[in-house]
Amino acid sequence: MAYSASGMHVAAAIVDDPAAIIEHALYYCAIDSRAEGHYLSAVLNSPALTTLARPLMSYGKDERHIDKHVWKLPIPRYDDGNVLHRQLAELGQQQSETVAGLHLSEGTNFVALRRQVRAELARHPATPEIDTVVMEMLG
Repeated sequence: MAYSASGMHVAAAIVDDPAAIIEHALYYCAIDSRAEGHYLSAVLNSPALTTLARPLMSYGKDERHIDKHVWKLPIPRYDDGNVLHRQLAELGQQQSETVAGLHLSEGTNFVALRRQVRAELARHPATPEIDTVVMEMLG
């Protein structure tokens, strides 16, 4: 799994290719299962996470580096026995399938691509439910 190192919003995704090279502007973490990856993607990509992390950010030159503040939130490790975690994993998988079906143009600036994916996730029917669960879990 990889997620962005900078920006006002986190962009997270499961990396399927074990030979993938993770660029220096991304963080990488190993996941024990796809369900854990979908759970983390749902949490990290949720607008609720941005809302909860924003007050932790300084408002000077670094306010766009949300990555420094995400892990100050009490994000629990994935637990397959936890109903909310499994629910987020399922919803995250639905979002992942939608994003995988997008036609993202190679050569397009990564900022524009992240904006396009974020807009698609904002319209996704699972997003309100993910936000509610994330707020309940972390808020």
